Amino acid sequence: MLFNNLAEILLKGGIAPHHVRRYLAELREHLEDLTAGQRAAGFDGEDAAIRARALLGSDEELAAAMLEQKQFRSWTARAPWAVFLLLPLFVAIAASMLFIGPLVLLGKHYNFLQMGAPPPPLWFQTLAINVVAAANLAVMPLVAALFVAIAARQRLKLVWPLAATLLLLAAFIHSDVSFLPHHKGHLMLGFGSIFMPSAWKTTVEHWPLVSAQYLLTLLPVLWLYRARQRV
Repeated sequence: MLFNNLAEILLKGGIAPHHVRRYLAELREHLEDLTAGQRAAGFDGEDAAIRARALLGSDEELAAAMLEQKQFRSWTARAPWAVFLLLPLFVAIAASMLFIGPLVLLGKHYNFLQMGAPPPPLWFQTLAINVVAAANLAVMPLVAALFVAIAARQRLKLVWPLAATLLLLAAFIHSDVSFLPHHKGHLMLGFGSIFMPSAWKTTVEHWPLVSAQYLLTLLPVLWLYRARQRV
């Protein structure tokens, strides 16, 4: 497609995608005007388009005009370490709360989670167990996919989404719920290093779920690696 190579040069140069889209739209409009001018000068069809494209300038010249303006660089290009090493844990915790928060509020509303309260009804236990399982399977993979998508969209080096993915795996964000006899139960969201004894205990107790969680979290960055290898 028209200006595809130029778009790649700009994205690899760190220009934010929305600035790239706007710049290319302006170039297309300018190219249409130049083409119309060439047709008015007596050149027809493909010849007019070729001459107009030459008048517009080469991809390298057009890219240089944009790359010189540092204000158009994206934050991920300016400080990838801040985006991929600081944000993933905060995003994962916030995403987990989208799952667990409403469940906690529901439990507190009906006094299901208070100390000494009788065991909650079966419908709440079933809901809590399924929501927590969904959170464990979805949150880390979705957050990893988000940062992989950011890196892919802005043509960043693979090391950055890989670092974000490994950070999520090392943090081991995990939700847990249990309803035991004698009026004991808990519902929690926690995270800590995978090297901590408590994390290893959870891994052993719930190894099928944890294995699926880890595999799904790794898939986005593996997909990006394979996609770039094919290119």
